[in-house]
Amino acid sequence: MVNIRVLAPAVVSKIAAGEVVERPFSVLKELVENSIDAGATRIEIDLEEGGKSLLRIRDDGRGMSREDLELAFVQHATSKLLDVDDLDAIASLGFRGEALASIGSVSRARIVSREPNTSAAHEVRSEAGVISEVRPAAGPPGTLIEVRDLFYNVPARRRFLKTATAERARCVDVLTRAALAHRDTGFVLNGARGVDLRSKETLSSRVASLFGRELAERGLDVAYEQAGIRVEGLAIDPDGARRDRSQQYLFVNGRPFQDASLAHAIREAYREYLMPGKHPVVFLFLGLDPARVDVNVHPTKAEVRFVEGRLVFSAVRRALGAALATRSKRIVPRAAAAGVETPEPVTGFPELPRGLFGDDHGASKVGESRGGARVQLAPSDVASGAGALPTSGSVPADAQPRDDAEQTGRSIRSEDNPFRTVRRFLVVRDLYILFETDDGFAVVDQHALHERVVYEKLLAAWRSGSVPVQRLLVPEVVELPVIDKELLLEHEEGLANAGVLVRDFGGSSIKVEGVPAALRRANARSLVEGLVAELRLGEVPREPHELLERFHSRACRTAIMAGDRLTEPEIEDLLVAASKLEHPHNCPHGRPTVLSWSTGQLERFFKRRV
Repeated sequence: MVNIRVLAPAVVSKIAAGEVVERPFSVLKELVENSIDAGATRIEIDLEEGGKSLLRIRDDGRGMSREDLELAFVQHATSKLLDVDDLDAIASLGFRGEALASIGSVSRARIVSREPNTSAAHEVRSEAGVISEVRPAAGPPGTLIEVRDLFYNVPARRRFLKTATAERARCVDVLTRAALAHRDTGFVLNGARGVDLRSKETLSSRVASLFGRELAERGLDVAYEQAGIRVEGLAIDPDGARRDRSQQYLFVNGRPFQDASLAHAIREAYREYLMPGKHPVVFLFLGLDPARVDVNVHPTKAEVRFVEGRLVFSAVRRALGAALATRSKRIVPRAAAAGVETPEPVTGFPELPRGLFGDDHGASKVGESRGGARVQLAPSDVASGAGALPTSGSVPADAQPRDDAEQTGRSIRSEDNPFRTVRRFLVVRDLYILFETDDGFAVVDQHALHERVVYEKLLAAWRSGSVPVQRLLVPEVVELPVIDKELLLEHEEGLANAGVLVRDFGGSSIKVEGVPAALRRANARSLVEGLVAELRLGEVPREPHELLERFHSRACRTAIMAGDRLTEPEIEDLLVAASKLEHPHNCPHGRPTVLSWSTGQLERFFKRRV
């Protein structure tokens, strides 16, 4: 009995298509590369449902003849290779002759093309791999390709496509990389939030168009050559570092690629300039003999292999080192080097109609937060009152510890937490709060405790079905990379439900009009950038606790920091709020908030009890 069978051509085509056509963005990548190889100076793109229902691309390149169109959808038919030796020195972006055949086998595709100096265009179609005859058509010089209903005939693949938002974001990423590498070409992405990039741009101006002028102005020119390896581009000043490596763009001979080794070289070059947890932003273009790099090692050509990998690593590191040496070296604070987070400046937030812990108080201005300067929170954040506790190591003779229960009549009670009755408290080094309890004393980390208070404030707002929003008197304008802006605005409604109000402000900018009241001390830029980083992982969560997981770091940034000096009534209200917490023992990141000693433990330690 014969068990091995030769697959039917239609099955073979669908299997082969799976290697080339993963999602709409991979279709766009192949078609854009074809347009660039055809010498296009303008490429126009239309997307519907993120490219799932329609992806259309027009160019003004060389076009194709009737005879070329007859072979366009035929597998392994290409104009870019003649024999096997050509694989050793590939100069074009496409070369395998697989893309159009694969696309045509899993969609309803159409090509209309016209060569320059000819009077008529021609059209060919492919539906599920069935190729039509070439027919006369109307069209300008260049090529138009339409891809409709991607994977309509492969339901198993179509089910795994992501939302229109996610697919469009990946397409914008493909466009971004192509536009960076080919600045002589103009790119247009049509739609409500389209992209329009003119041709003949410098790298700096194209970075400004795609990522914002502020980022481009931080660019340091890179120009270096070593052993026939040319490294050019922009290295963004360390002040523009990101939380991830999503803005490290690498190109070799005009082709975008990824390489873990070169990511390490970039990190090494920036190492002494960066705070922990930050990643450089770079736009690097490598030029070398095509024979020294193999671009045919990955189905989607996302990876390459260098013949002399160590030389390339060295060239990248030295090129960046030379660029960074042109700026004065930035001294990283000792605390930052040790991993202690430095608070960001607070800007753009007006006085509030309600406080963090209460609902009936106005807001005070936010002052400086380091170097022993006073930090004044909203009176309801830390209840109104007068007088400040000494914050140095010595206590003046006339200073009396606060007796909260006697002087204010406010009993801080909770059955299941260590703040059940706070009678007296004392501050140590503007970091720890010591207080007397019913049965001993406890020490609190003020920063960790306030993180927990802010976090549970957000959770309570979610549970109530209404997140209080703090509107900004002056909306803050934030420049973002085009792909990040696209992603953020696609989630505009979901973010509004979470209390984050953002609007399109034209170009690469958005404006922040409001933030959750519990995060009002957050820096708007930091909040937006953090949310974008999280949104890259998926859609806005529908469940409150899922979204709050994404606000952990935001709660940390808005909390009282180590070294922030609080007044006595501010401490009092922090402890009042702590008495109402559901989980008072840990901050949202899991660090402990309080350490307690009972009277019995103290007596045993001092040998008063055997």
